[in-house]
Amino acid sequence: MKNLVVLFAVLFLFSLTSCSDVNDNSFLTNPVMEKTVPGVSETTPSPVYPYSYLYNFSKVDGLKLLNLEEENAVEFYMTESSKKFVQLFVLVTYVQDISPKMFFVDNIENESFKVIGLDLNQVQKVEVYGVPLGNFTHEAVSPFENNSIMNEVVVNGWKVDNSSVVVECAGTWPSSLKYVFAEITTKDKSFFVFLQRPWSTKFSIPEYGKYGVEGVRLFGYQTVMEATVALN
Repeated sequence: MKNLVVLFAVLFLFSLTSCSDVNDNSFLTNPVMEKTVPGVSETTPSPVYPYSYLYNFSKVDGLKLLNLEEENAVEFYMTESSKKFVQLFVLVTYVQDISPKMFFVDNIENESFKVIGLDLNQVQKVEVYGVPLGNFTHEAVSPFENNSIMNEVVVNGWKVDNSSVVVECAGTWPSSLKYVFAEITTKDKSFFVFLQRPWSTKFSIPEYGKYGVEGVRLFGYQTVMEATVALN
């Protein structure tokens, strides 16, 4: 009888140990925790941007412009005092009811370059910003094709909040919109900076609010250029 009681006690302890092993998910050898899908990253990769956040492009001054009506283009000549540039952004404000546009140029030869699809007779103002030669530690790779056109992103309003500029656009970003650039006009000068792609249509641009901001314009790059960037 004594042996029978001992046997039941051993079986009872064994059953408790077995249940404990099954219910414990903290083991490093838990097959559920170790299971992975080959070739699938555990984290979502961050977007790759052509420039760092708030990259400040240099203003290009001292340009001479020549209208090439037969080619439907404008040729820009840099003065000898101008820096050497590898990439340029040409911001065009038109005289009539034509939305501002931005042209990307990386074909620069003998200190001159052409912007195709531009007529000086329709232009009110041209501003040019660029990436100076030697600004990158490695060879600069152009993020866009030469003479790519980018449309204006309509700004509903903006305000200065301490040292930041709070900008608000309407609606939501279209999925085709990949990059956003901002021209910030102040009392003394203008800045052209890269904003990557803000998470929402209401966002802040840090630091520039302390320079006496007088105006903000946005331009966007879309993967489908015929899509409308202006948000209604």
